[in-house]
Formats: sequence, C-alpha cells, structure tokens
Amino acid sequence: MYMYLYAVLLLGVVVFIHELGHFLFARLFGVRVLAFSLGFGKPLIKWKRGDTEYRISLIPLGGYVKMLGESPDDEKALENNEYAYAYSHKLWWQKVIIAFAGPLFNIIMAFVVFMFVSFFEYSAPASVVEYVEPGGPACEAGMEEGDRITEINGRPVHVWEDIQISISSSLKEKKCAETEISVVRPDGSKATLSVIPKTGTYSDVFNEEIERCEIGIARLPRDASIALLSEFKGLQNGDIIISIDGAPVSRFYEVEKRLKGASFKTIKLKRNGEEYAVSFENEAVPSLVHGGLIVSKVEEGSFSSGIGLEKGDIINSVNGRTITIPYQFYSIMQKLKEGDDVTIGLVRNYEKKEIIFKASFEEKENAMTGLTDRNIKWGANFAFNYDVPEIYAKRAEPFKFTFKYASEQTFGMISMTLKGFWYLVTGKMSAKSLGGPIMIFDISKKAAEAGLKHFLFILAVISINLGIINLFPVPILDGGYIVMYTIEGIVRKQIPVSIKEKMLTAGLVMLLLLMAFAIFNDFSRYISIFTRV
Repeated sequence: MYMYLYAVLLLGVVVFIHELGHFLFARLFGVRVLAFSLGFGKPLIKWKRGDTEYRISLIPLGGYVKMLGESPDDEKALENNEYAYAYSHKLWWQKVIIAFAGPLFNIIMAFVVFMFVSFFEYSAPASVVEYVEPGGPACEAGMEEGDRITEINGRPVHVWEDIQISISSSLKEKKCAETEISVVRPDGSKATLSVIPKTGTYSDVFNEEIERCEIGIARLPRDASIALLSEFKGLQNGDIIISIDGAPVSRFYEVEKRLKGASFKTIKLKRNGEEYAVSFENEAVPSLVHGGLIVSKVEEGSFSSGIGLEKGDIINSVNGRTITIPYQFYSIMQKLKEGDDVTIGLVRNYEKKEIIFKASFEEKENAMTGLTDRNIKWGANFAFNYDVPEIYAKRAEPFKFTFKYASEQTFGMISMTLKGFWYLVTGKMSAKSLGGPIMIFDISKKAAEAGLKHFLFILAVISINLGIINLFPVPILDGGYIVMYTIEGIVRKQIPVSIKEKMLTAGLVMLLLLMAFAIFNDFSRYISIFTRV
C-alpha cells in the first residue's frame, strides 16, 4: 500500500509540474484551457473555475491539459468566434513554446529540487585523510593518515569533495600535473607536499571507463577493530576498541600507538553493538593486527570454499596491500583480470595465513538495469566492522556550491538520460532495462525509506526523465508537436488535419506498445527476482 502511495505522490508532483508548464504558457498566449487533469480516466474529483475544469482522475499514471482546438476533431468543430482562443490558430512559434513548456518545467523543477537537496550537503565530510595507499603518490610525497588538507595549488580546501575536484583539474591531455598540497598534521604542525598524481580510471553507470587523476588517499572511515595473533584476556577477533584508559581511539593506528611499549589498565570496546570494559594488571601487550574484512559466510561448493576461505577468517591484505576499508578491497578486485595471481593474507584461529589463487570472474545481467555486472565468483559474504562517525566541515561559499551542485546534477542527469536512450537504440544496453509503473513504484518506496533527501533526489531524476522522453520527436509526445509546428512555420502552411490524425494515431500506437513492453519487463524482472535461488 505504501509503495503505491509513494509512487502516486512522486508521479503526481512530476506530472503536475509538467502540465503546469503547458497550462501557464497556454494562458499566456490566450489559449482557452478546457481541462487540467492529474491522472487519466474517470474524474474522481472535479471543479470548474473560469473556462477550465480541474480534475483528479482515477488512473494516476500521467495527466493532461486539454486546450481548445488541440485535437484534429476539435479543430473541425471550431466556431468562428472561437478561433482567437484556439490552440490550433495560434502562431507556430507560440505552439512550439507551449509544447516545450512542459518538459522545460520538469527540468526547472529538477534544478530547484537539487538546490534544495544541496542544503543537506551544507556540511560534508571534512578533508581529513583517513587512508594513505602504500607506495602511492601521496605516500611518496610524505602524506600521513590524519593529515587535514587545507589547500591544493593555492585553492582552499574545506571538505573532501574539494580534493577530488582540485586533483582532477590537473588532468590535461591525459597527463596529471605536479600538485602542491598544504596539510595540517594531527599535532597542529603544517607542511606543504609536492605530489605527482597518477592517472586512474573508474567505471560509470554504463560500465564505461573514465580517466581521472588520483593520489592514493581515501576518506572512508576506518574503525579500530582488531584481529588477535594470540589468545588474550577478554578480547576477541573483530572487537572495536573505543578507548584505552579513558583516552578515545577511533583508528587502528591509534590503538597500536597507545598499546606499544605502554602500560595500560582498562580497554573499553564494542562487540556486537554492546560495550564492554576489560581490566588489566601488568599484562603484556597483545599481539594483534587490524581487523580488516571478516568472512561471515562461505557457501558449500563455491569458489571461496574451493580456494580455502573459511567462515570467521579475517582478511587484512590482498597482494601485499593492507586492507582496512571496503574501498581498498573492492578497488583491487575490480582491477584484476581473469587468471591474475591473487594472494590473500588473513588471520585464522590466532594465526597468520596466506591463500593463493587465480582470479576467476563471472558476468551477470543486472535484473534492475539490464547492464552486465562483473564480479569474482566468491560465493561468500564479507563484512566490515564500522562504528566511527564521520568528521564533518562546513563548505566554503555555500550558496555558490548550491547553484553549482544543482547545475552539475541537472546537466549530468540530462546527459546520462540521453546516453542511456542512445545505448538502448544501439543495443549497447539491454531493452530489459526499461521499466514501467511497477519499477517506479519500487524505486519510490526504497527512496522514501532511505529518507527525504533520497526521495527528493529520485523525484528530480524522474522529472528529468519525463521531460527528456517528452521531447522525443514522436507524434503525440511534446517533441512530436514541436516538430510538426516547426515544419508549419518553415512552409508557412498548416499540416492537413487528415495527416495530423494519421501521425497522432501512429504515435499513440508506438507509445502504447512501448508501455506494454515496459510493463512486461516489470513483471519479468520481479518474477525472476522472486524465483531466483
């Protein structure tokens, strides 16, 4: 029930804004609007004000604005005194603007929503380095965990996003330029580092590789989880150390620093969401390593079972690189090729072990997107212990950021939507990725459950999609009308009513077939999900 209400709310707002664009510009040019409806079919609620009847109709999957003289049949029935108010008798460019206003309002609405969403981002993860890749550009330059980046090439840095923007700006002609980075150390001292970024790649939503400059740092929070190399009083593998003798710790390197060569009396920890305190009296410092990645499940007969992974294993390195955050693990795996040698370092029953195997991948079609996902054949579940709050900072020039964020998101979504449809046409993306009302209902529900910010984001995305789709040059869509009226403006003559009727009929058939295909995909997609073993 809730899924239905979320979708109705989302679609209702998007459709209302779309039709409001048509309505306002029709009124502006003196067109008589006969009806303004949210939904199709039998009106549930209706009232009349002036010449316009306002309706809320039974089927909440769209809406319409009915204008005098809009359809070929209406045009035939016009009386002489109605020509001045008829849509069909307005200047061609006025009709183009009225048709274009609906999609335009959808895009404007998305921009406004993105601006509103950006206020949630007024505070963002601070520019504190939580991880430095061993042997990476930042490491070679002397950057350390805990450094707070304040400037990049003289440009002030406040939040983590500023770092990537500034670093990426050095990519010119596929080469990354030397970059000056100013940092403040945890002890308050300052340093200026000269870093030469490396060229890296990441995959976008269409699995296309995009180049960018990287320096080998990450912000993802790391907890102080531990893996014991020997059995020790009151401690277990996967425990998250909160404090040592009352002094808070939030990173594993802090645990190492405080325990190494020091006497301590009390360690406070968290285990399975509950807090514990362990007391000591002159015990030796425990032998431990970072907790890393915990293997929580191994399927019988799976690839992971075949290479020797076991439930309870704590992975802390891959090919010699320490694993402390999910980003590291999945980043390494995605860059491997079929048959590449892989060495996993782990702790099992208080002992260090290594598992050596060759990477083997499987490709599966994503049931939701129709795109192909590439993953190692694990047959296992992994988990990270996380209990560390993010460090936040205020953005510089928040209003400038808000406008920039909204602009980038709006034009980025327009570009992504157009690219997606082009890939559908060229066959690069499966037609199974098309979704209908069930998919929209499901996405709306999940977005609403994730919070207001996510719901608004999806609202903006769907608004852009609706606007772009309506601009396609298909008769009965706004884009089809724009093409027809533009032709009339060029030839200075109206297209005969009989030809318009045939064009609109063909467009309607195309639209109904597309909707039927999308609904078929919906049922196929969800049947496959529910029956998947």
